[in-house]
Amino acid sequence: MPEVIRSVVARVRVFFNDRRQSPRLRACLPFNVSIHRDGELNGSRKRPQILKGHTRDMSQKGIALLVPQVHLDGYHLAAGGRELNIELELYRGKFISMRVSPRRYERLEEAESGCTYLIGTRIVSMTDEDRSRYQVFITENLKRAPRVSKSSHEEDKGSLELLK
Repeated sequence: MPEVIRSVVARVRVFFNDRRQSPRLRACLPFNVSIHRDGELNGSRKRPQILKGHTRDMSQKGIALLVPQVHLDGYHLAAGGRELNIELELYRGKFISMRVSPRRYERLEEAESGCTYLIGTRIVSMTDEDRSRYQVFITENLKRAPRVSKSSHEEDKGSLELLK
C-alpha cells in the first residue's frame, strides 16, 4: 500500500509546482550501489554486496537512481535513514565515489532498462576531486542538453545518453 501512495504523490507533482530547485540533467549513467557501513562489529569487514543500476537524472545536490530491486544484503535501500555508497561512471572507465541519502522511492509501472524502482537521493559527501569532476560534468552537459521539464511528464519516456 505505501508504494501506491508514493506513486500517487509522484503523479500529483506533475500538476503542482515541483519543489526541486537545482536544474536536472537527464542522464543514463551506470553505477554500483552498496550499503554504507561506518564500522563492523569485532573488526570484521564483510565484503559489501553491490547492485548495478543507472541514473535517470542528476543535479548538483542529488541523483535519481534506477535499480532492478529495492533490497540489498538483507536491507531495504530506501528505508531506515540508511546511507548508500555510489560508484558512478561519469565517463567510460572513469568513476567517482559518493555517499547519498535516499529521500524517496517508488515502484515503476513500466520497467526502464530492466529497472523497476526509482530512488531519489541527496548527495551527502564526496571527495573534493570527485565533487569538482561531478560539477564540471553537470555544468557542461546542462549547457548542451535540455533540462528535465517540470511540467512535462512525457519527457520521462526518453533518455539522453551522455556516456562518453
